[in-house]
This record gives sequence, structure tokens and C-alpha cells, in this order.
Amino acid sequence: MEVGRVSGSFILKSAQQEEALHCIWYTLRRWRLISRQIVLFPTMACSSINRR
Repeated sequence: MEVGRVSGSFILKSAQQEEALHCIWYTLRRWRLISRQIVLFPTMACSSINRR
């Protein structure tokens, strides 16, 4: 009986960890895209200013 409860909670924990990992990965991916835009925007703005 005790073993079944432990394995059940373990499965629940692993599912929660997987969900958390997916959430972190998704957030990191979005942040990387945003940070890339932040890096690109000033360089584009500077180049357009320099062209004048």
C-alpha cells in the first residue's frame, strides 16, 4: 500500500517537473527572440542614422 502511494506521488512529481521544464523552455525561447529583437533594433536605428 505504501509503495503504491510513493510511486503515485513520484509520477505526479515527474509530470509537474515536465510541465515546469516545458514552461521554462518556452519562456527562455520567447525571451531569446525578444532579446534578439532588442539587439537588432538599436543596430538598425544606428545604421539608419548613419546613412543620413
